[in-house]
Amino acid sequence: MIVKQCIFTANGAYKAHKHIKPIGIVVHSTGCNNEMLRRYVQPTSANADYKEIIADLGKNVYNNHLNQEYINGVYNDICMHAFIGKNDKGKVETYQTLPYDYACWGCGSGCKGSFNYDPTAHIQFEICEDGLTDKAYFTNAFNEAIEYCAYLCDKLGLKSESIVSHKEASALGYASAHGDPENWLSRYGKDMDWFRTQVKNKMKKMTADDKTKTIYRVQVGAYANEANAKAFLKKVKKAGFTNAFITKVEV
Repeated sequence: MIVKQCIFTANGAYKAHKHIKPIGIVVHSTGCNNEMLRRYVQPTSANADYKEIIADLGKNVYNNHLNQEYINGVYNDICMHAFIGKNDKGKVETYQTLPYDYACWGCGSGCKGSFNYDPTAHIQFEICEDGLTDKAYFTNAFNEAIEYCAYLCDKLGLKSESIVSHKEASALGYASAHGDPENWLSRYGKDMDWFRTQVKNKMKKMTADDKTKTIYRVQVGAYANEANAKAFLKKVKKAGFTNAFITKVEV
């Protein structure tokens, strides 16, 4: 899958840089009728791809996004590892907003501690809610979330059984009292058991093509003149390297 980045370098959680080793994933939904990523995700000028991110997400004209330490003079104590929602053209995307070895400020705490921090730290992401009446958006957003969780499990060595909702994290004693995303799932006859099963099935179907691979190329020459390249290729093949070939690269 494609995971874009807009790391929240201006957020207090990023600045705190509290190291974690995630043992699971917490799925959240925002609880607000705004499915647009730009509401929460915006770059600062420190982002190398500032203009590209703005072009994709659009601009938050109210400046109440989460990539800042204070929002309208109030300290911002929220920071997730990622957000899923619509870009400026209405396409559902995933944006990573915090390194996966940084503690987020996502679920608060409960009677036993918090899934924000070690030894029970979890990767946490938000799905941007709409008015909870658009089935097409629900399907697209949760399909993206399922694929993202499969990606995270593969990347971080986690199991689908380690995925919980904010509501479940609260019931376990490691998060504040919230009901998401079951408040949304239940509208369409779904629950977190369904979600985990979908992630597990997605992981089973993942092929080598879905995973990042490293290959090593050996180059023995580069020529500005095509005739010279062909002449050298002929010499290399004559020497026994029959699989040698020419690639054309624009520079």
